[in-house]
Amino acid sequence: MTATMTALFGGTGPHWTPRQVPVPQPGPGQIVVRAHAVALNNADAAMLEAADPTAGGSGKEYQAGYEFAGQVTAVGDGVDTIAVGRRVMGTAPASFAQDVPADHRHVLPIPDGLDDTEACALPTGLLTEHGALMTGGFRPGQSVLITGATSSIGLIGLQIVRALGTGQIIATTRSAAKRDLLKQAGADTVIITGEHDLSQ
Repeated sequence: MTATMTALFGGTGPHWTPRQVPVPQPGPGQIVVRAHAVALNNADAAMLEAADPTAGGSGKEYQAGYEFAGQVTAVGDGVDTIAVGRRVMGTAPASFAQDVPADHRHVLPIPDGLDDTEACALPTGLLTEHGALMTGGFRPGQSVLITGATSSIGLIGLQIVRALGTGQIIATTRSAAKRDLLKQAGADTVIITGEHDLSQ
């Protein structure tokens, strides 16, 4: 294995700049993933613009990226749930790089049949929705209301609660044309907000 890798940095201008940096080693609770694909998160573009010194930005340099998919190449102390060679998708700062160090709690196994280029776009949505459910004390059998359910995050949430064994899924949308989509995705009840008086 080489001692350096390519990573993308912001803060030098309007575009990310490739740079050679040392290959990371996993700390306690971390893994290192050889990235096969990375996703562009909304925050990436905002950070690049805010740091661009040619447009009044801060000029503060940083290694870019948040979402990735690839194969585990190294495992740190205290990690016994993920093995070297496993395909994973995850979220971590500085993931626009060939090798990404990540907290093992912030990665998920990639299901068979899911391509890396598809998988890399899912971690933030999956972890956000699952984290919200766990923070809210969700338990199997409970009913769940998902507002704005036809958004990408809403559709992810709908499928997560179905997989976790929810009692009833109530989904809202502003478009009657999307009722069938939500039913096919697993909603038991679809509320078209423009057609219902929700104040009662």
